[in-house]
Amino acid sequence: MSPLAQLLCLCTSIAFAPQPQISRQAGDIWYTHETLDQGRHLLRLSTTDVLLDGDQGRRQRLAAFAQDFANRTCPGRFAFVEANRLTSYAGQFVFQCR
Repeated sequence: MSPLAQLLCLCTSIAFAPQPQISRQAGDIWYTHETLDQGRHLLRLSTTDVLLDGDQGRRQRLAAFAQDFANRTCPGRFAFVEANRLTSYAGQFVFQCR
């Protein structure tokens, strides 16, 4: 392949590379949302310490946020398919609209 063709291929691949998702903030929770196949959604959450906040409080805030987000995405008709707590500061939830 000629050097010019290689350069064009490189420029094309750089221009159309996938962009990473930027987390959005809602209060003290940062999240990303991805739409998967078959009506499923992946929600990744993270949070920080709040004064006098323990592991249980953070877990409850993440779960409550996931529940509210799923309810707004699929009004009243959703089910959590999977939930992984990575740490007490972060977790990911997969839910499916019905």
